[in-house]
Amino acid sequence: MRFLITCTYKGSEADQTRILDLFAKWQPPVELLEWSGFADGSGFMAIAETDDVGILAGITAPWTPWLEFTVRALQPIQQTAETMAAAASFRSSVA
Repeated sequence: MRFLITCTYKGSEADQTRILDLFAKWQPPVELLEWSGFADGSGFMAIAETDDVGILAGITAPWTPWLEFTVRALQPIQQTAETMAAAASFRSSVA
């Protein structure tokens, strides 16, 4: 499965120094695809591909004192459209 991981900074200027020191030594437990920082400096996003929730925890856990994460499962857009169509059909079938 593919997951979108986003984070925002919640720390101080001193915390940013600590984050950068840790980041220089950190290796993600899985390759992060499309890893990019937000242009406004508020955080970053990455895409991870794994079937192991422990891998996701390994990506976020080292940083939770300073970063707030959201992890969302991704699916191909065609599958999303099919799911939305089925949901709309269900809603229409209920009076």
